[in-house]
Amino acid sequence: MSKNNQTKKHGTNTFEDYNVTINKILVAIDKSGYKNKATAYAVTLARSLGAELTVIHVIAKSSFGATGDLLGYYRGGKLKAYQDALKSEAEKLLKKAVEFGEKEGIQMHSEVIMDSSAEKAIIDYAKKQKIDLIVVGTKGMTGIEKFLMGSVANDVITYAHCPVLAIR
Repeated sequence: MSKNNQTKKHGTNTFEDYNVTINKILVAIDKSGYKNKATAYAVTLARSLGAELTVIHVIAKSSFGATGDLLGYYRGGKLKAYQDALKSEAEKLLKKAVEFGEKEGIQMHSEVIMDSSAEKAIIDYAKKQKIDLIVVGTKGMTGIEKFLMGSVANDVITYAHCPVLAIR
Protein backbone atom coordinates (compact mmCIF):
# COMPACT_ATOMS: atom_id res chain seq x y z
CA MET A 1 0.00 0.00 0.00
CA SER A 2 1.43 3.37 -0.96
CA LYS A 3 2.00 6.10 1.58
CA ASN A 4 -0.75 8.22 -0.04
CA ASN A 5 -3.29 5.38 0.35
CA GLN A 6 -2.22 4.86 3.97
CA THR A 7 -2.80 8.54 4.71
CA LYS A 8 -6.32 8.43 3.27
CA LYS A 9 -7.08 5.21 5.13
CA HIS A 10 -6.41 6.93 8.44
CA GLY A 11 -8.64 9.92 7.63
CA THR A 12 -5.97 12.60 7.28
CA ASN A 13 -7.10 13.94 3.91
CA THR A 14 -5.86 17.32 2.75
CA PHE A 15 -8.04 20.27 1.78
CA GLU A 16 -7.40 19.47 -1.86
CA ASP A 17 -8.92 16.00 -1.42
CA TYR A 18 -12.36 17.57 -0.96
CA ASN A 19 -14.10 18.99 -4.00
CA VAL A 20 -16.90 20.89 -2.28
CA THR A 21 -19.71 22.18 -4.47
CA ILE A 22 -23.14 23.11 -3.27
CA ASN A 23 -25.60 23.09 -6.15
CA LYS A 24 -28.69 21.74 -4.41
CA ILE A 25 -29.94 22.91 -1.04
CA LEU A 26 -32.88 21.45 0.86
CA VAL A 27 -34.73 23.34 3.59
CA ALA A 28 -37.23 21.39 5.67
CA ILE A 29 -39.85 23.56 7.32
CA ASP A 30 -42.58 22.93 9.82
CA LYS A 31 -45.30 25.16 11.26
CA SER A 32 -43.07 26.62 13.96
CA GLY A 33 -42.01 30.23 14.05
CA TYR A 34 -38.50 29.20 12.94
CA LYS A 35 -39.57 28.30 9.39
CA ASN A 36 -39.04 31.87 8.18
CA LYS A 37 -35.56 32.10 9.67
CA ALA A 38 -34.47 28.73 8.23
CA THR A 39 -35.91 29.68 4.83
CA ALA A 40 -34.17 33.08 4.89
CA TYR A 41 -30.80 31.41 5.57
CA ALA A 42 -31.40 28.82 2.85
CA VAL A 43 -32.38 31.49 0.31
CA THR A 44 -29.33 33.60 1.20
CA LEU A 45 -27.03 30.60 0.78
CA ALA A 46 -28.67 29.57 -2.50
CA ARG A 47 -28.35 33.09 -3.88
CA SER A 48 -24.70 33.37 -2.78
CA LEU A 49 -23.77 29.96 -4.18
CA GLY A 50 -25.93 29.99 -7.30
CA ALA A 51 -27.67 26.87 -6.03
CA GLU A 52 -31.23 25.67 -6.52
CA LEU A 53 -33.39 25.37 -3.43
CA THR A 54 -36.01 22.80 -2.54
CA VAL A 55 -38.35 23.43 0.36
CA ILE A 56 -40.24 20.51 1.88
CA HIS A 57 -42.76 19.98 4.62
CA VAL A 58 -43.22 16.53 6.11
CA ILE A 59 -46.50 15.27 7.48
CA ALA A 60 -45.43 12.47 9.77
CA LYS A 61 -47.91 9.60 9.72
CA SER A 62 -46.64 8.64 13.16
CA SER A 63 -48.29 11.79 14.50
CA PHE A 64 -51.70 10.27 13.66
CA GLY A 65 -50.94 7.13 15.65
CA ALA A 66 -53.66 4.80 16.81
CA THR A 67 -55.79 7.79 17.72
CA GLY A 68 -55.82 8.96 14.12
CA ASP A 69 -56.78 5.53 12.85
CA LEU A 70 -59.58 5.23 15.39
CA LEU A 71 -60.75 8.76 14.64
CA GLY A 72 -60.95 7.88 10.95
CA TYR A 73 -62.83 4.67 11.71
CA TYR A 74 -65.36 6.12 14.13
CA ARG A 75 -66.04 9.23 12.06
CA GLY A 76 -66.79 7.27 8.93
CA GLY A 77 -63.34 7.30 7.38
CA LYS A 78 -62.66 11.03 7.70
CA LEU A 79 -58.96 10.49 8.35
CA LYS A 80 -58.34 10.95 4.62
CA ALA A 81 -60.12 14.32 4.70
CA TYR A 82 -57.98 15.29 7.70
CA GLN A 83 -54.80 14.29 5.87
CA ASP A 84 -55.93 16.25 2.80
CA ALA A 85 -56.52 19.32 4.98
CA LEU A 86 -53.03 18.96 6.48
CA LYS A 87 -51.54 18.66 2.99
CA SER A 88 -53.40 21.77 1.82
CA GLU A 89 -52.14 23.72 4.84
CA ALA A 90 -48.58 22.50 4.14
CA GLU A 91 -48.82 23.57 0.50
CA LYS A 92 -49.72 27.09 1.68
CA LEU A 93 -46.60 27.14 3.90
CA LEU A 94 -44.44 26.01 0.99
CA LYS A 95 -46.00 28.50 -1.42
CA LYS A 96 -44.90 31.41 0.79
CA ALA A 97 -41.35 30.05 0.94
CA VAL A 98 -41.23 29.47 -2.82
CA GLU A 99 -42.51 32.99 -3.54
CA PHE A 100 -39.84 34.44 -1.25
CA GLY A 101 -37.07 32.47 -2.96
CA GLU A 102 -38.28 33.26 -6.46
CA LYS A 103 -38.43 36.96 -5.58
CA GLU A 104 -34.72 36.64 -4.74
CA GLY A 105 -34.02 35.01 -8.11
CA ILE A 106 -33.59 31.45 -6.81
CA GLN A 107 -34.68 28.37 -8.76
CA MET A 108 -37.20 26.90 -6.34
CA HIS A 109 -38.88 23.52 -5.92
CA SER A 110 -41.31 22.35 -3.24
CA GLU A 111 -42.89 19.16 -2.05
CA VAL A 112 -45.18 17.94 0.70
CA ILE A 113 -44.14 14.50 1.90
CA MET A 114 -46.19 12.07 3.95
CA ASP A 115 -43.96 9.53 5.65
CA SER A 116 -43.64 7.50 8.82
CA SER A 117 -41.38 10.13 10.38
CA ALA A 118 -40.12 13.61 9.55
CA GLU A 119 -36.45 12.80 10.03
CA LYS A 120 -36.66 9.68 7.84
CA ALA A 121 -38.45 11.62 5.10
CA ILE A 122 -35.89 14.46 5.13
CA ILE A 123 -32.90 12.11 5.09
CA ASP A 124 -34.35 9.85 2.37
CA TYR A 125 -35.45 12.78 0.20
CA ALA A 126 -32.04 14.44 0.46
CA LYS A 127 -30.22 11.28 -0.52
CA LYS A 128 -32.58 10.44 -3.39
CA GLN A 129 -32.39 13.98 -4.81
CA LYS A 130 -28.60 14.19 -4.32
CA ILE A 131 -28.89 17.26 -2.09
CA ASP A 132 -25.57 18.90 -1.18
CA LEU A 133 -26.71 20.76 1.96
CA ILE A 134 -29.72 20.48 4.27
CA VAL A 135 -31.00 23.45 6.29
CA VAL A 136 -33.19 22.68 9.31
CA GLY A 137 -34.56 24.66 12.21
CA THR A 138 -33.71 23.41 15.67
CA LYS A 139 -36.90 24.68 17.26
CA GLY A 140 -40.02 22.80 16.36
CA MET A 141 -41.77 20.81 19.00
CA THR A 142 -41.12 21.66 22.61
CA GLY A 143 -41.66 20.14 26.01
CA ILE A 144 -43.33 16.76 26.18
CA GLU A 145 -43.73 16.55 22.38
CA LYS A 146 -39.96 16.82 21.94
CA PHE A 147 -39.37 14.29 24.70
CA LEU A 148 -41.77 11.77 23.14
CA MET A 149 -40.89 12.33 19.49
CA GLY A 150 -37.18 13.12 19.72
CA SER A 151 -35.43 15.92 17.88
CA VAL A 152 -35.88 15.88 14.12
CA ALA A 153 -32.95 18.23 13.62
CA ASN A 154 -30.69 16.07 15.78
CA ASP A 155 -31.52 12.93 13.80
CA VAL A 156 -31.05 14.71 10.47
CA ILE A 157 -27.67 16.02 11.61
CA THR A 158 -26.65 12.56 12.79
CA TYR A 159 -27.81 10.45 9.84
CA ALA A 160 -27.86 12.65 6.71
CA HIS A 161 -25.45 11.81 3.89
CA CYS A 162 -24.49 15.48 3.46
CA PRO A 163 -23.70 18.49 5.66
CA VAL A 164 -26.55 19.99 7.69
CA LEU A 165 -26.90 23.60 8.75
CA ALA A 166 -28.96 23.90 11.92
CA ILE A 167 -30.70 27.24 12.44
CA ARG A 168 -31.68 28.29 15.95
